[in-house]
Amino acid sequence: MHDRSPAGSPAADAFAAVEAALTPESTANRRTGRRQALAALGFAGAALAGGQALPGIAQAGPPKKLDAGDGYGSVAELRTNPGTVDGQQVHLVGYHADRPGVGGGLFYWDADATETDNGGTVIAPAGLAAGRWKRPVEARVDLAWFGWTGVGDVDDSPKVRAAVAALPTGGIIETGPGKVRLESTIEITSIPILFQGAGATDVDDYSTQYVVATGNADGFRLKNVHGGGMRDLVVRGLGLTGGSLVATEAAGSDRNYMVSFINVRFKDGYNGMTLRSCNTIRFRNCVWNGFNGQYVLLLNGVGDSSRADPIEFVQCGIAAGPANTGVDNIVIDGLGGSIKFFAVAVLFGRHGIWLKNTTGGSYPKFLYFEGGGFENGHGYPVLLEAGAQAQFANVYISADNELSNVRITEGFTSTATFTGCIVRGCGHNGLDIASTRVTVTGCVIGNNGRTAHPAFARTITGASSGNGGKVRLSTGVEHGWETGDRVSVLDVTGTTEANGKWAIEVVNPTAFEIPVQFAHAYAGGGSSYRHGAGINLRSAATRVVVVGNAIGGLADGINRQDYGIVSASPDVLVADNDLNGNVTGPYSIVGSITGQTRFTGNKGVEQIDGRLVARVGGAVADGLYDFGNLLYLEGQRIRIVKVTRKLGAGSADVRLDADSQSAGGNAIGVTTTSQTTALSTPFTVDGSGTPLRLRLRVLNAASASDLEVQFAYQILG
Repeated sequence: MHDRSPAGSPAADAFAAVEAALTPESTANRRTGRRQALAALGFAGAALAGGQALPGIAQAGPPKKLDAGDGYGSVAELRTNPGTVDGQQVHLVGYHADRPGVGGGLFYWDADATETDNGGTVIAPAGLAAGRWKRPVEARVDLAWFGWTGVGDVDDSPKVRAAVAALPTGGIIETGPGKVRLESTIEITSIPILFQGAGATDVDDYSTQYVVATGNADGFRLKNVHGGGMRDLVVRGLGLTGGSLVATEAAGSDRNYMVSFINVRFKDGYNGMTLRSCNTIRFRNCVWNGFNGQYVLLLNGVGDSSRADPIEFVQCGIAAGPANTGVDNIVIDGLGGSIKFFAVAVLFGRHGIWLKNTTGGSYPKFLYFEGGGFENGHGYPVLLEAGAQAQFANVYISADNELSNVRITEGFTSTATFTGCIVRGCGHNGLDIASTRVTVTGCVIGNNGRTAHPAFARTITGASSGNGGKVRLSTGVEHGWETGDRVSVLDVTGTTEANGKWAIEVVNPTAFEIPVQFAHAYAGGGSSYRHGAGINLRSAATRVVVVGNAIGGLADGINRQDYGIVSASPDVLVADNDLNGNVTGPYSIVGSITGQTRFTGNKGVEQIDGRLVARVGGAVADGLYDFGNLLYLEGQRIRIVKVTRKLGAGSADVRLDADSQSAGGNAIGVTTTSQTTALSTPFTVDGSGTPLRLRLRVLNAASASDLEVQFAYQILG
């Protein structure tokens, strides 16, 4: 026996308990006593009894080791050497003989155990029905314990499944630097397993790599898992033709709950993740890149009972990859809610985020996207086809294609808000809205309509008489346009009436009609390109509010948006926007106007709040004349911006007077030709204090008669 610890110390008391249990001489009593002692001490006590220090307890000498035996160099050697006494402890140098230090550790002998050899925490010597070598395990296992080498040249799926099974109530599977090759799906049901690696990286030969080589099947499938997830590792595909790197689904009626993914890189897969039947799933500092299937992330996708709600992404990067222009990044299909993105970048691929409903059930709702943004996609960065209540705050939205940056269709109901966003650089409109209750405030929207140029035109291959005799133009190949789009038609010979700018009606993918009568046979040539606006409001859009935005050319990039806003909506408020810097004009109203159509107070738009009107019939002499519609300016300030005037005969000069003195402007000449002059230096008349008597003053009248004058003004408050 070795020297024991000082009497009365916790370690000595522990050894005394073990020795007391070992006092009986019979083998049966000895086994029973040892098992009772190990049960009383727990695995920490077992480790102490085997020569390892109990954490937090000072040691005054080498601890007592019971039934000390020789160490073993490999699991293969351990399988050929059964224990000699219950509770015997041995040290395994390494799992494989040629890899000392990898997968080794402490084992103890359980003489009565009959569990199946799992290759990691339970080792069964050959030929024994009872008796097993066991590792002390509580809630953490190392994949190297199960024979994983890190090379990734063999299928490691059985080893991973064995590690999962070794944690029947959940725990952590640690994996050091190296490759774990999975050739079949790892399915986890109910138990919370955390896969912990040595770090995420973009280099395939470093850190922890789970290499998914499952063909068209999922890599990991979680069913009714409450807790667990992944941390500090890479999950990458290899030659995949289907499935997802990670998928969640229900086990019966039970859903997945509180699963977290932190510092994980997902790459080179078919689909990235399919999230169904899950609640409170969180992603933090995760990156997806390089997916050639249908999507990177799909939320829900089956029906109401499989919804994903809530799901949260924080400081993540989501990218289908520059080569995968037909792969959607984020698809929310069917019932799902409280989908939140904070400081998330969505890049490349086709659509950035797509809300739709193909399930036949309820639609998605409660989407919140703050910070980060969308760039380099080849579809719609934001496509809202179905759902309700989407919010975008402080988001950058841009793409590289001929579509709009944001498209909201009639199927999207309830509310969508865009606050403090930058929307720029796409080929068509910044925002294209056909929905209800959309609010756009405090955004910068510009440099859209980029492909409104002959370099991006469709070639005209024919012109003929269409519906009602209108000109029908053919493009030979698909034009990709929609009814209501504005296009320019150039260089058509023969049917020259087709040349100009028109709103089109699409006949089929290779033909459209313009609102002009066909008159001349087509002789050849011609091309057509499409225009874009900052915001395009379709006739189905109602209760739209566009307030306090800057919509026009930006300092960088190419700006070809013809109008800041084009509206066919009968129910819209457009107010207090800066609409300077658009190629054709600030806005264009192309639909019906009702009492709910309000465009007011916008910069870049001539704003006339009222006119001072005076009419003097017959002879006109120098002097003061009253306005027919306003005598006093009281409690307001106005700015005079324009003067319109005409005489029936003769000539004169006119000016605006306040209390019989010039109100601030110079006299302006009047002749028999009707003239309107926008003042280069508008002047202000201040009646906010003492009321001012406003009158027209005529000067230098010469044979003048039948004078008409109006001063246009803006209200300043």
